[in-house]
Amino acid sequence: FSATVVKASSADDENELAAAHRIMWNQHSRKRKSMQYRIIAAKDCEEMAKRMEEAQPDRFTYHPTKWDKFPDGTDNIEIGGFLPYNLLSGEHVLFLASFANNDVTLSQFQVMICLLQSFIESLTV
Repeated sequence: FSATVVKASSADDENELAAAHRIMWNQHSRKRKSMQYRIIAAKDCEEMAKRMEEAQPDRFTYHPTKWDKFPDGTDNIEIGGFLPYNLLSGEHVLFLASFANNDVTLSQFQVMICLLQSFIESLTV
């Protein structure tokens, strides 16, 4: 990746350059605001996910995930959005993570790997 720095030679050039930057930023912002996300949230972030969906239901869809353990201590996780069929394939997924301790961090890494193997369009953590 390389970036080219353009120096303005006059005040008019500086104004044109600033205007071009504003236009590009506005286009980028508009595109990001129009993106729709499927939300998967760690147990500690579930309330935030619900609030996001309530505030902007046309932009966010929350899929509750069951974060449990089997009696032997191994993870028993049921990721939302997969039953009765995969609703996440081809979608932008927003993963609200909580890395409070090693146990929950490793569980969430497993879920992120599963999501990435499920043909999602993008994963934002």
